[in-house]
Amino acid sequence: MKRFAFLILLIAGFMFVASAGFSTTYVLHLNGMCSTHWLDGKSKGGVSRLANAPGYVSVNCYVDNNNTIAYSASQFKTNYLDVYCKGSNWCYIVNYSAGDAITGYINANYTPQWNIAYVYTTAGAGGGSEISISGISDLFTCNLGGQLGVSTIRNMYNHNDTNGITIYHIGGYKGIFGASVLLPGEDDGAVAYHSSAACVNSGSYNNLCNCTHWTNHVIAYTCSGYYLNHYEMKMKFITQLGW
Repeated sequence: MKRFAFLILLIAGFMFVASAGFSTTYVLHLNGMCSTHWLDGKSKGGVSRLANAPGYVSVNCYVDNNNTIAYSASQFKTNYLDVYCKGSNWCYIVNYSAGDAITGYINANYTPQWNIAYVYTTAGAGGGSEISISGISDLFTCNLGGQLGVSTIRNMYNHNDTNGITIYHIGGYKGIFGASVLLPGEDDGAVAYHSSAACVNSGSYNNLCNCTHWTNHVIAYTCSGYYLNHYEMKMKFITQLGW
């Protein structure tokens, strides 16, 4: 109820200030590992699209996610958060896969200075992946892939520090032959539930809700998750929101 009440107030406030020409509400789209922008890569049904949220302006964030989490975070902060989410403007962030870790790194390492309503994370890699092994995964993906190992990413930043922002998570359980052998519990072929559910402890889980979550990290819609693989999950939060 609190969430919906907040949304109603936010929408009402947006309609008032927008009519006066004072502010804009943006939806920022942050893609995953080895990408350069949200429309770079495919999802179930074809090429990804931006959210179509009535009254909001969607932004395709061009962030080079080929190098390091810190590098991507610096780009996203400077080119998008600092530009779109200050003053009287408000932002929602829709992120996918490694976009989860990039957003988390920013929250934990920068002083709160932006107007961010909520963060919506799909198939989040903030808890790391057992198939991301530094030095090996780099050979098949990009340099950022080597930073998504479970212990590496979990020790990289304080996942409990979200700058007071609520981060909603959804995950998939349609595993991929071969990769899923290395991933404990339910998984989408790239990340296991301990990561997509923002669980404090890594390990085997068959339910997104059956773990202790990092502070301000909340499971949305369903505890069982969706029968979709990692790539098919990308657009799921946007469609669930009706955007």
